[in-house]
Amino acid sequence: MFRKQLLFFSALCVLFLSGCNQKNYIKTVSPEASKVESQASTIVIRDYSEKPVTHPGITTSIKTYKDKNVSIQYPAISNLEDKKKEESVNQLLKDNALSFLSIASVDSLKDTVIVDAEIISADPKRITAVYTGTFYAEGAAHPINLFYTNTIDINQVKDLGLTDFANPEALAEYVLSDQVKFYNASPELTEALMDARTQMDLSSYVKLFQEADFPIKTKLPGGTPAFPDSFSYEDKGNIIFSIPVPHALGDSALVSYTPVTK
Repeated sequence: MFRKQLLFFSALCVLFLSGCNQKNYIKTVSPEASKVESQASTIVIRDYSEKPVTHPGITTSIKTYKDKNVSIQYPAISNLEDKKKEESVNQLLKDNALSFLSIASVDSLKDTVIVDAEIISADPKRITAVYTGTFYAEGAAHPINLFYTNTIDINQVKDLGLTDFANPEALAEYVLSDQVKFYNASPELTEALMDARTQMDLSSYVKLFQEADFPIKTKLPGGTPAFPDSFSYEDKGNIIFSIPVPHALGDSALVSYTPVTK
């Protein structure tokens, strides 16, 4: 089911970008459009060494799951006093990182998935990781850019999501406002994203943010889990979250939001 949706989404993106004049934005040779498209995949993480890193009270490392054409990095923790809790957190981190494979019905012989992980922050109370990569399904028109995140409350062995840090209604209003700030986007890409964001209305964004992040809350007809269309993480007081955009603009765009305490 999810595979069919991805193939449909791929075709839909092309139709969406073509417009009434039947001009395919993806294949355009316009210098301005080409420049925007070349800068569309701005969701890039730093290379992260698999060498263990020591934080106060905790050690982190990056593991790699490999199966034929599939390679997915994911974080692991060690040196917690509570070894049982450490084991549970590591299992949750791994399960979430690999969950896309089962949801998308990835065939490791025919499809290709490459995902890199970066640990944004870690301490004995919380760990936050960001995942970026690509998924190429056999028969798809083009690869899909992947972006997802995972924040775990270590004490409770519990996923934390966007609704734990911000109000979905406030975020929706912010995205549709003139004050919205896109994270790591060039002026040309920002201009294109300002137009693309209006393809969804306020209520759609509210629902999107309510269902963001792990644990997976959205189910397709029949009860099949649906991979969230929005993910988020907190970094130095700022909330970075994704919204879906057309493929030519990167598939996902990151928005930076700073909560105001009143």
